[in-house]
Amino acid sequence: MSSEVVPGLFIAGTMFLAGLLTYLFRNRPNYAIGVRTGYTFLSGEAWKKTNEFAGKAFMVLGLFLGILSFTANIGLLTAVMLAGVALIVKRSLVIAKETAELEDLSTPAEGEPNPIEKVNVKPYLAVQLILMLSYLILLAVSWERMPETIAVHFNDQGIPDRFEPKAVGAFLIPVGIFLFILGLTYLGRDPVVLRIPKGNTKAARILLELLTAAQLIIWGALVYSLLYNAYSFSSPVLLEAMVIGIVGLIIVETARLILAQKI
Repeated sequence: MSSEVVPGLFIAGTMFLAGLLTYLFRNRPNYAIGVRTGYTFLSGEAWKKTNEFAGKAFMVLGLFLGILSFTANIGLLTAVMLAGVALIVKRSLVIAKETAELEDLSTPAEGEPNPIEKVNVKPYLAVQLILMLSYLILLAVSWERMPETIAVHFNDQGIPDRFEPKAVGAFLIPVGIFLFILGLTYLGRDPVVLRIPKGNTKAARILLELLTAAQLIIWGALVYSLLYNAYSFSSPVLLEAMVIGIVGLIIVETARLILAQKI
């Protein structure tokens, strides 16, 4: 078996196993396995329907990726995987929300209704889109200067220790990460989807700030990798400063999020 086929089979097997476990736990709400959003925890029926769909869909996706893996085209496999996961997640969230809301409508209300306030996610999305577009512009300008295989990870001394084809390491994986965080940010307009208790909009805004900060951190790491591969730029001191800044930012924002949820 070709060494280029093995990674694809591993990805396909992981997707199939994730789907199988999700399907097996479709009747057992838990905090470890399955589609775990605020809506699936609000309703047992929402949990069952959502995870039944997601389990079957991920198993089908895993089988399809298994077939694609024999093409030994990791770029195509990655693109199909990202598109498939995005579609499954989107549909799962719709099923969860619709089922929970229907169940809620069938339950007699007590007291005055207290609608959940929506959060304006446009400023966060705008910042993240600017980061993604600026990276893609720099990538387009630098594409021809990069070798076919590029460094995508560096050790604490600034020495590269992991490599990928540039189509995967400089384009598919970065775009996938950018879009994933953009998707989470968009979902943040409804705090319940992200399992924020009682629709706490203050906690939701802090989480959106954390996601935007994560996007900025990823942007910095990707730009550094691009500059290294295209222009031989290297600075261990800058890498150390980025790591320290990342740790500090995560600690501060996580503490703010915990405090906001206690209010």
